[in-house]
Amino acid sequence: PLRDRAYKWFVPRQVYPNDTYPPYCGGPGYVLSAPLARRVFAAAQTLPAINMEDAFVGICLHALGAAVTEPPPGTFLMYRLEYERCRFSRLA
Repeated sequence: PLRDRAYKWFVPRQVYPNDTYPPYCGGPGYVLSAPLARRVFAAAQTLPAINMEDAFVGICLHALGAAVTEPPPGTFLMYRLEYERCRFSRLA
């Protein structure tokens, strides 16, 4: 966690006292079973929220004792695509 107030992602020790975040999934997507999603939601109601949702989901999973796993190869890749009207018209 960044502890310097000058940073956008600053998190005070009073909100999250640990020196590192537990493993968490990157922001582009999470895949959770419905029962686990309900448990994460319940855990989120009891923990101090931080301003980074992906790290917060990791904190909730850690509190539940649930492990984060790697996605299948080639999924959730993040890269910039140049705008092409035909390509983007097919996106759902």
